[in-house]
Order: sequence, then structure tokens, then C-alpha cells
Amino acid sequence: MIAQQAIGLIAISALASACAPELYKRDGIHPAHIQKRQHIPNVVEDTRGWTFDQSEEWNTQSPGWGACFAGTQQSPIDLQTSWGFAKSSPPVFNYPKALKGPLNNWDFGPQFTLAAVADDNTTEASIQFSHDGVEETAYFRSWHTHAPAEHTIDGYAPRAELHYVHYDDAGIPRAVVGFFVDQATAENPSSGSAFYKQLESLALPDIFNNQTIPEITLDLNLAISEVNDYKNFWTYKGSLTTPPCLEGLRWFVSKDIIYLSDAQLESLLKVSTFGARPVHRVWGHQVNA
Repeated sequence: MIAQQAIGLIAISALASACAPELYKRDGIHPAHIQKRQHIPNVVEDTRGWTFDQSEEWNTQSPGWGACFAGTQQSPIDLQTSWGFAKSSPPVFNYPKALKGPLNNWDFGPQFTLAAVADDNTTEASIQFSHDGVEETAYFRSWHTHAPAEHTIDGYAPRAELHYVHYDDAGIPRAVVGFFVDQATAENPSSGSAFYKQLESLALPDIFNNQTIPEITLDLNLAISEVNDYKNFWTYKGSLTTPPCLEGLRWFVSKDIIYLSDAQLESLLKVSTFGARPVHRVWGHQVNA
């Protein structure tokens, strides 16, 4: 019985770690680093160490990371415009206009975590969507950025990608809402992203200082508005893009792009470093199904 309980605790611990990039740190974790993050709920630090440029070897770094190499629904993928877009309705976004939580750096770029109710896997922000014909609700837990973008569009990788990560009421990662982020051009002019302007007055935590801004207030809806209310999107069955590469997530990725001004993009890249997993061949992803 004791052995079974121990195995169960290990399994729960592994699942808790399979939440989102905020739970995984590269080499160099030290007590001060962990101490500064202790106030963030549901955060489990991983001290084993991994990098994106060694992603093909993740399965050799932990017995629980086998899906990173052998999984059939691994993310990201190259999204093809020739496929068309999802014919289903976009997720129903139930995001309050003012969400409060800490802002830190997950060693690859900015990350915001919603202050959750203790002992409750639900939050005040959620999405509703259909998965295999079943209506589901998933609760927003955090957003983070990758630079460059992890997904590609017909082989093109925008400068960055923004992920809204959602969990089910059991505390398991369930859905990711993705946004491409790119530089404004003459063909796609922009005076700046309204979503990113919420961060402009902040000294963003960078990849070196391990600092956390204890509380900021954000409106997640601004990003939705900037991509034409998420009317054109791809959806597929995928995975976390970081170890342990947990599969079974529902992905949504907007075709429309959030365009940053030059100053905004420079600000983002200054506090980022390479954080993109290579795209995977489409296999069991059931794109737009």
C-alpha cells in the first residue's frame, strides 16, 4: 500500500509539473531564485535543466519525457493556409477586463500568472470550446511568449508567439490559445499593439535578474481584438511544447497576427532568448477536425 501511495504521489507530482512553461527552468536554479517565486500558486520548479536547442534529446533526459520524441500529437506544427481554417466557432472567451497577477520571466521571455484561488483549479477567466463533440470549459492560468514563433505559417516563422494556457478543473493542462506576434511593416502598418502597451510602463523582468513584479493588471481581451476577434484560426490536438510534452491539449492558433511597433518588438526581444521548439510532422493532430 505504501509503495502504491508513493507511486501515486510521484505520478501526481509529474502531472503537476506538466502544466506550462512557468514550471520549467533551465540550469542555474538557486535558492534565491526559487524563493522569489514561492508566492506564485501551483508553481513547481524543475532543476534538471533543458534547453530548446537540445529538444531532440529531451526524451533522454527523463523517463517521463518519452512523448517528446515518440508522441503522435506533438506541438508545434507548420500550419498551412491551403488547409483552410476551422469551420467551427472560435472558443467563447470569458475574460474579465482586469486580471491581476505577477509578471516574471520564465528564462525565455515574459510570463504572467493569474492569481488563483487557493485549493481551487478554477480561475475567474475561462474559455468554452468543443472537443470531439463535447463542450468543455478550461480555465486561464498564465500567458507566456516564445521568440521566435514556435508554429509556422507555410514555413514562415513570425518574430514571436504568445500563448494563453488553460487548465481543466482537475488542474491538468487542457487548451492553449496562440497568437502570432510580428513586426509592423509597410504592408501591415501598426502604431503598436494595444495588448503590449499594457506592459510598456513596466521594467520587464529579463532573463538574468530572476525578478518578479508582484502584481500587474491586464486585459486579455485586447489580444483577441487585435486578431479580428479570433474569427480565422486553426485548431488541432497537440501537446505542451516543453518537457514532458504532455499530449491531449486542444490548440487554437489565430491566422491573424498581432503587430508590434519597432520599439515594442525591441522591448520584447531584449528580455527574451531563443525559445522555440522545432515544428513536428502532422500525424495524429486532426487539424481543423
